[in-house]
Amino acid sequence: MLVISLLSWWYTDGWKTFTQEVVHGLRNTADFFSIASLLKTFFAPFRQISAHEKFLDRLISRIVGSVVRFLLILFGTIVIILGGAVGAVMMILWFLLPLLPIACVVLFMMGVVFYV
Repeated sequence: MLVISLLSWWYTDGWKTFTQEVVHGLRNTADFFSIASLLKTFFAPFRQISAHEKFLDRLISRIVGSVVRFLLILFGTIVIILGGAVGAVMMILWFLLPLLPIACVVLFMMGVVFYV
């Protein structure tokens, strides 16, 4: 009865909770890097520094701001993609983990030996 209850929870409520946690982690990562906000202010001056007199100073400040924002957007996108890939692998492992003891018993009965 305990095994059936565990498997019932594992593939219903546990799966749902685990999936929500993965999605929540990806949303937090996206919020941390705030890619949408960086795209909206892509050509804004770096750290809101703007020189009122010189055109060149303002231009350099905007170029520095664009480069910094581009690097943050690039790094944030890479982190989100890697987080999504890790989350997908973890979800597959979550699905297959209860089958591991059964697979080990079957392999043992077949005489398969693993050397570490």
